[in-house]
Amino acid sequence: MAIPVLRPLSTIAYNTIRLNGSVHKANKLVEKGGEDAFFVSSHGGGVIAVADGVSGWAEKDVNPALFSCELMANASSVVAMLETNGILKIASVGDCGVRVIRKGQIIFSTSPQEHYFDCPYQLSSEAIGQTFLDATVTSVELMEEDTVVMGSDGLFDNVFDREIISIVSSCDKVSDAAKALANLAYNHSKDSSFESPYSQEARTQGFDVPWWKKIMGMKLTGRTSSD
Repeated sequence: MAIPVLRPLSTIAYNTIRLNGSVHKANKLVEKGGEDAFFVSSHGGGVIAVADGVSGWAEKDVNPALFSCELMANASSVVAMLETNGILKIASVGDCGVRVIRKGQIIFSTSPQEHYFDCPYQLSSEAIGQTFLDATVTSVELMEEDTVVMGSDGLFDNVFDREIISIVSSCDKVSDAAKALANLAYNHSKDSSFESPYSQEARTQGFDVPWWKKIMGMKLTGRTSSD
């Protein structure tokens, strides 16, 4: 059997919270280029990683992008390394994620780590933060033509798995699929009528707008741009 080649389809998407019809800091984040970071390496069979900058640090006048870009710390993150025998090893802390798609189906996905809803684990130098010891480590055997999709919560909070499969299946190039996924995540995040994965999970966890705002046509719409 031929050894798979890791062709990363990683996207840096959009994840500033949108609640009660208001968008917080979206335009400023776009101007700064976002708060997430990623890297791709050809080491071994290939290495890819995504770090989700923690926007809460901005409230303390700390630019989260500096940590995620330069240190890939103070962030939730996921790293995947393909060994020469075709085994993809994955270590994740927080709510960045990985999907492996094979023949139009997701055959592997990571699960987010959270203290409670909307409060993910995050790597940090702070005493209350997590370290690499808190990472969930998993592995999956890849086959030729498998597609690995990696992204921050900005992708998976805005785009359903079925939509990811549809886009990956319709694109011949991984770069085109990555752009299409990022654009879809952004467009969904700006659509106040879209029932996102995030908003559905929020309701499951008991979060929703007050009844009087529902009468006014307002609702919980999920997450929006932009990392």
